Amino acid sequence: MRTPEFAVAAGEEIQDCYFFEIPATADDPLWIDKFELALNPGSHHMNLFRVADIVGLDPAAGEPIDLGGVQGTVIRGGECWKSPNWATWPLVANSQQSSLDEPVYAWQLPDGVAARFAPGERLMLQVHYVNATTQDTPFRGKAGVNLTRSTDDTVELGTLFATQQNIRICRSSPTPVYSGTCSMPEGLHRVAAVNGHFHSRGERFSVYAWDGVSTARPPDAARFYQSTRWAEPDMVNGLDLALPDGGGIWWTCEFQWREPEIGCAAVDARDPQMANDCCYTFGPTVETSEHCNVFLYYYPKTQDINCF
Repeated sequence: MRTPEFAVAAGEEIQDCYFFEIPATADDPLWIDKFELALNPGSHHMNLFRVADIVGLDPAAGEPIDLGGVQGTVIRGGECWKSPNWATWPLVANSQQSSLDEPVYAWQLPDGVAARFAPGERLMLQVHYVNATTQDTPFRGKAGVNLTRSTDDTVELGTLFATQQNIRICRSSPTPVYSGTCSMPEGLHRVAAVNGHFHSRGERFSVYAWDGVSTARPPDAARFYQSTRWAEPDMVNGLDLALPDGGGIWWTCEFQWREPEIGCAAVDARDPQMANDCCYTFGPTVETSEHCNVFLYYYPKTQDINCF
């Protein structure tokens, strides 16, 4: 499927949610072992989720739209900005790469590993574009997803989506470090791929294997992901990394406060504490808020995991 092209005006951030269904032409599940995720340059991210509990983001309330021959609906902005609306929706795939040199991120899953979808299952593609002071969109926005059917599926892929929401990057405390932990279900699991996500105040993003017990950050030897690129952090795949039985992951976000080019008034207006300290807090907008999110893919699947 692919979205129509759309304009992203100067100074604008756009986040739209596109809904479509897995073909319901068979009674058997559809197994996918390759994802191709395409973005025109300028995108902040694209995330693909399975639709679950409906809160405020209802596919039925969307505008009908043709997605390259796939019929669906779209909700532009509004409820698409509000993360509680999809807090229970399992992650499917994500990409933050949208360069001219590599407009398509192609990810072949490990041999024998595939993602499982039920016939008629509904998915949501969330696309975020920015054309402002921190990022720019040189052309028009557009996104696409291609799913390739597996021929050797034996192990199901699982996903983990985790966020650290208690973040404050303030003028009076300009270099904070925040961490989070997320436990895996019991059993042995292997990490296939991972990437981190924050905004332009982010300096370093690290993910570690965690024993599930320790309250101190794991040693450097346990680190399996690190990125210092906020705008287009790489997806690290091909890991085949075993996590400790009964453990999970520990992730850390290191920040550097910066004077907002749009001024502190808009940043202060978003601060729940109203501290008037130009504090960037958790939120979706690149210009005025921050994130500290992990997207991780593992096998064999026990369950889809959300840690907030």
